[in-house]
Amino acid sequence: MNKRAIAPSTNELRGIQVALSDQGTNFTLFLPHGWTNAVSSNSTLCVHFHGAPWFVIQEHVRRGAKEPLAVFALGEGSSTYRAPFEDTNRFARVLAIIESELQKRDAKKARITAVDVSSFSAGYGAVRELVKVPYSFQIIRRIVLLDSMYGGLEPQRNGNTNRVPLSEHIDVWVPFAQAGMRSEKTFVLAHSQVPTSSYASTAECAAALLARLGLKTQPVATNSIPASDPDFPLQARASRNGLHIWSYAGTDAQAHMTHARHLADVWQALNEMAVQSASRN
Repeated sequence: MNKRAIAPSTNELRGIQVALSDQGTNFTLFLPHGWTNAVSSNSTLCVHFHGAPWFVIQEHVRRGAKEPLAVFALGEGSSTYRAPFEDTNRFARVLAIIESELQKRDAKKARITAVDVSSFSAGYGAVRELVKVPYSFQIIRRIVLLDSMYGGLEPQRNGNTNRVPLSEHIDVWVPFAQAGMRSEKTFVLAHSQVPTSSYASTAECAAALLARLGLKTQPVATNSIPASDPDFPLQARASRNGLHIWSYAGTDAQAHMTHARHLADVWQALNEMAVQSASRN
């Protein structure tokens, strides 16, 4: 993957941006050029948590997506994303707001029946709440977490200094990950090796989740896809049907930010894998 500056595109992004809100939680709806061809009575919506809307929209366009996109850029820190979605009815309301907006814009029969969710960094705070709720668990078909799974740490006892991610912050992901292993969902966690101090890092959470699932990562060849980066290459991966955990090199801030640059590449890789799987079947 070529390293690109995270800066506004110099090319015109063909589409419509609409500012929407649900009870004080603001988000941006992007309708790419040709979106009406992708919307029907059974439509997919893409939702992204954490990142400047203009950048997330650029990545949506770069991967060639025609589906509507909702971007939540709520601020810094996972609690900023977690708190609004502790309201277990919010996601359903958001989808209803978007359906209404689509219906006003030449898609009178639009009905969202599937959602693809992605998050970067702190955005996992919202996704972690969504997977707890039966409604959102059911309607979400794919989740992509880009260096975007953190957790608390279990208390250290009897002089034990081992860092163990808080069980409740790992177990919550297990049902969706297991659904991925059964090919019922797609679940991707791409993570760096950036260390943390007072909470569990993405690498520590990935290792804990793999242990829960009874899986181990395997080393990969140099320049392996997806989203190979010469400075922060893919080092190891664990995959089982729709579950993919990808471990990338890098322990600094740029190693973390390169995952934001992976957004379009990861979705493209998933789409290519789906096409290959369909051709084999």
